[in-house]
Amino acid sequence: MTESNHVSRLDQLTYELEQAKQSEQKAKDHRLAIEQQLCELVGVKDEGSYSTKGDYYKVTTVAGFTRTLDTDKWHQVKNRIPESVAAKVVRSKLEIDTRQLKSLQGLDRASYNLIAEAITTKPKKTAIKFERLEVQ
Repeated sequence: MTESNHVSRLDQLTYELEQAKQSEQKAKDHRLAIEQQLCELVGVKDEGSYSTKGDYYKVTTVAGFTRTLDTDKWHQVKNRIPESVAAKVVRSKLEIDTRQLKSLQGLDRASYNLIAEAITTKPKKTAIKFERLEVQ
């Protein structure tokens, strides 16, 4: 395959990807507009679900809130409530500091190998980024 064919194929596939992304965005915008109309028609609770039946469909709207914890503020107030209540309302979550893990791999292989026994590693989907170049 010659270089010009390779570039031509690259541009062709990237153009197709760009068109597909534009189609996805249009479809997403259309879906969101329909969802908004359904919410207005069916109704929405502040938190929880609400259902309405038509002749052919039952539609349920589900709404709620995303709640995040201000850890500094939590540490200030948690000692003022019973420990049994605090433990039920706020959970602690263990997570991996990937940067530190990668650093440890090069610095202390033995410790890394022990820690790695407790970690499952799976590949992510490969991301593809593109930008349209201005033709001169």
